[in-house]
Amino acid sequence: MNERIKFLELVLSDLVSERDTLEMDLNYILNCIDKRTKEKKIEFTDMLGCIVDINNKIKTLSEYISTSTPQIEGDKNSE
Repeated sequence: MNERIKFLELVLSDLVSERDTLEMDLNYILNCIDKRTKEKKIEFTDMLGCIVDINNKIKTLSEYISTSTPQIEGDKNSE
């Protein structure tokens, strides 16, 4: 497998892991009863923004990987 693809998959894996962690934190904020509603709203909105940013990065990186993969397979066939 091409080193570039390995690297991109590693970055993608890190992004997915980070998103999963943020989603767990988002769930914690949602279910926390010790905070005032205004505090929860601010934290929830901030966390949601981070998740949206990471999802956009994941989508972009996934598209980049999918467009890079056929080129690499074509290179292997020519060897």
